[in-house]
This record gives sequence, C-alpha cells and structure tokens, in this order.
Amino acid sequence: MGISVSGIGSGLDINSLVSQLMSAERQSMNLLKKQGSAASAKISAWGQLSSSLSSFQSAVRKLTGTGIAACTATSSSAAVAVTAGSGTTPGNYSVQVTQLAQAQKLVSPGSADASASLGAGTLAITPSGGATVTLSPAGTSLNELRDAINNAGIGVTASIVDDGNASGKRLMITGKDSGAAKSFSVAGTGALASFSFDPNTPVAFGYDGSGNAPSVMSRTQPAQDAAVTIDGMKITSPTNAVSGALPGVTLRVSQLTTSAVTIDVQRDAAGIKASVNDMVKAWNSLKSLAGTQTAWNDATRTGAVLHGDSGPSSILSQLRGAFTKAVGGAGSLAQMNDIGISFQKDGTLAVNDAKLQSAIDGHPADLQALFAGADGIATRLNAMVSNILGEGGVVTTRTGGLNATLRSLSQRENNEQSRLDRLEASYRAQFTRLDSALSSMQNTSTYLTQQLAQLSTS
Repeated sequence: MGISVSGIGSGLDINSLVSQLMSAERQSMNLLKKQGSAASAKISAWGQLSSSLSSFQSAVRKLTGTGIAACTATSSSAAVAVTAGSGTTPGNYSVQVTQLAQAQKLVSPGSADASASLGAGTLAITPSGGATVTLSPAGTSLNELRDAINNAGIGVTASIVDDGNASGKRLMITGKDSGAAKSFSVAGTGALASFSFDPNTPVAFGYDGSGNAPSVMSRTQPAQDAAVTIDGMKITSPTNAVSGALPGVTLRVSQLTTSAVTIDVQRDAAGIKASVNDMVKAWNSLKSLAGTQTAWNDATRTGAVLHGDSGPSSILSQLRGAFTKAVGGAGSLAQMNDIGISFQKDGTLAVNDAKLQSAIDGHPADLQALFAGADGIATRLNAMVSNILGEGGVVTTRTGGLNATLRSLSQRENNEQSRLDRLEASYRAQFTRLDSALSSMQNTSTYLTQQLAQLSTS
C-alpha cells in the first residue's frame, strides 16, 4: 500500500506546518507588542494628565497678580468710553472733556490742475524736535509732491483735496500723530516758496469776503493735546486715550462735553466669582481624570491604564496641601474655607456662593492676599504646577521613562522579527527537503507495488 500525504510533491502541507510552528514562536513577539501597547497607553494617559494640569494652571493664574482684584468701569456718556485694567481701585469720578487731541493739518495754495507743474523748487519738512527732510522731486505738480511726501516716511502724510472752486485743488499735509508736541514746519524754495509754514506764526485757513483762500500754506487744524478735567483736576494727553490719571483706568474721549460725565469703577464681583469657579471646575476635572486613570475594577479584576502608578495620587496630594495650608497676611481670610471653598468627601471642591460674595464685598484686600499674596493659594498652586510639568517634574520623568521603554521594546521587536524571519525560512527549507524525500519514497513505493503485482499474475 502506497504512502499518501497531501502536498505539492508528497502531499505534505508545508504552509500549515510552518504556520503552526511559527504561531508558537511568535508568543514572545506578541508579549513585546503587548508591552509596547501598554507603554503607549500610559504615555497617552500622562499626556491627558499634563493637559488637564495645564488647564488647571491657566484657571489658577486668573487669580494671581491683580486678577482677583479686577474691577469694571462704566461711563454715563458715549463721549467718554472707559476700560478698567490691572491695578484699578473702586471709585466714582466726574469727567469733562474740554479739548480733543488732534494732528496738525495744512493746505497749500490752490491750483486749477493737480497734475500741472508748479515750477522748480524744494520742500523741507521738519517734525517738531526731529531732523529736517528736504524733498527735491523731479516733478512739482501737486500729485507729484503728494507722492514724494508719502514715500519719504517722515511722520506726515499727503493727499489732494478740492473745494470745488476753479483753483480749488490743494495739497493737504497731515501729521500722523496727534498732540501739541507733534506739530511740523514746512520750508519751500523757488516755485514752492508759498508752501512754507511756521507753526509759531501760523496762517489760518479761511475764505475772505470774495471767497478767496490764503495764497500761502495755511493751517486747517492745529496739533493739540486732549484736555479733560477729572474731579476738577486738569489733565492733558497727546492722544484721545487718557491713561495714568486714574489707576488702571483708560478714558477714550471722542466728543467735547457740556456737562460732567460720571465714571463708575466697581469691584468685578461676577468676574471674580467666575474665575474662582473656573479654578474649582478645573480641579474637579483633574481629580476625575486622575481617578479614572488609576481606578481598579473589582468585577473584572483589572486596573485602569495608570493603576499602580503613584504619580497621579502624589500630584493630587501636593496640590491639595497647597489648597489647605493657611495663608499668612490675609487678615480674616486665612484659609479657603473662609471664602466658601471646601473639599468634599470624594476629593472634589465645592463653592458656597453666598460666602464667596461676602468675602468679595467685605474683605477685597484680604481676598487678594489669600489668592495672590506672596504665599497665596493661587501663587503656590501656579508655582507647584510649573514644577510638576517642568524639567525634572513627575510628568516629564514618567513620560521620559515610558518613551525610553517604548524605544527599547521597538528595538527588541525588530530583533525578534529578524529572528522569526530566519526561523521561518529555516522551517520552510527543512519541510521542503522532507517533502522531496517523501515524494521520492512515494514513487519508489508505487514502483515496488507495480512489480509485486506483475509477479503475482505471472
């Protein structure tokens, strides 16, 4: 009876045999891949924790510096817009606007054609307190003078205006900056001599009884400061944004006023409460994330991705200590419980709104010291998170260690794959030789069977 084995030659199933053998050999590779996946998952988890810590720090920073003492400001008139910045203190002020800041404007004698040459000449423009710039344009039409001035970059701009009269086209030169100190002079020579202007002896633009304008460079608008009175005190500013007169407050004046405008600066209770609640929400989010990442499931007997890693709990413990430590120099508000912020049984924070409002209204200076003082809660937390996230901090060291592990596992996988490739090639070569030998034996068996059959019939 012949040997019957399925295959190419002998019927031997080489692919199946090699596959089964390699399946057993790949157990070590599977373990390496599993370890790599675990390391990658931990790196991702630490990345999420780092992001949550950064969000928490951003919320904390709103309560450092003068953020916890923020104010809002309102104005009784659109003529005076008001904004409150850092260092503002509550108060009520009376403001009157007697003058607006403006830039100097000059107009030249009229011309019937802005493109017609006026003849040879130069213009020298001298900004107040600045160096003189002399222009010698190739052409002296109003259009060419305009372009030469605009291309010179000397703190003034030029345009062509037209009053509608036969010779009403004029060169207008305007200072780029407002303020009394920003006046400028013009000295013309030759055909441009009439373009000269001295702000110390100005010629004002206007029409005479016949409707004629000045035949020399004249001023339509002087350079001047804004002038306001605040509770009777006279204040000037080179621009219409008046700052420095009131701590942290900027007034933007746009119209003259005939009666007093009331500016009201109040503590921004809503903004302060929002910042405190943002910090609490950020802490609770961080606490929840850390809890999820380190949890243990009794039913499945499995742990979350960072179960067994002491890093997250250590971070929360440090931060909680910064929250609960008493603050010196904060008067009646030495601890966060004093303003209605307290830890719950699950480690989250909760806010008593009424108690917080009372602290804002009754003890603003103590509240600022509690959060933003040299040893304030927000000051501590901000510094602590910077250390945790910084070089040498637990996030950096944990992530660095996991990345090193991942690189090592990747190299081991490469080496293991090379070994498996060589082993598979060896198995295939061995089974191919075996298949060939079995095929030869099968042919010999067939031949002997045929010979025996012939002998039995002869």
